[in-house]
Amino acid sequence: MKKIIKRTACVALSVLMIGGAFAGCSTQGDNNDGNKVYKVGVCQLVQHAALDKATEGFEAAIEEKLGDKVEVDVQNASGDTANCTTIANKFVSSGYDLIMAVATPALQACTTATAASQTPIVATAVTNFGTALDIDMPADGATGINVTGTTDLAPLDKQAEQLATLFPEAKKVGILYCSAEANSKLQADEMTSIMSKM
Repeated sequence: MKKIIKRTACVALSVLMIGGAFAGCSTQGDNNDGNKVYKVGVCQLVQHAALDKATEGFEAAIEEKLGDKVEVDVQNASGDTANCTTIANKFVSSGYDLIMAVATPALQACTTATAASQTPIVATAVTNFGTALDIDMPADGATGINVTGTTDLAPLDKQAEQLATLFPEAKKVGILYCSAEANSKLQADEMTSIMSKM
């Protein structure tokens, strides 16, 4: 039930952010009497049930909001970050109005690709935007750049408590993470800190 509520909240937030992004696009001198069809590109890192659902939810929400005024181009990078870069560059060079980045490497590639164009990016399946983009972010969570989105960070303190409840005799805990992924390391470090205090 909590997952459904969280997913619904994420989709609703994405629709609001998309509306704002498109409102911003329309104020940049695009005077076409409302006939514009927006081009939205989705860069998804890899086919995975959770990421697929995020993409499907985004696509359904934006099509519900804009109907036939939007064309959504979903591209899957097949787990290859170089493909994320190729996809992102294609979206920018083709003049897409908005990019949805699904997962941290997709966000990183899209942010780099849009540095000059400032094409709006909405991202999901990102644990920490500051860490992913190597930027300092204020407490309100605004990136200060052309990027917004939703985080998927689960409460690590609750996970540590659950681990202690399930395995009260445990003295050593191994934490597996991907050293090449900044958000993976962030979670491993945070979990190590929490568990050390326990």
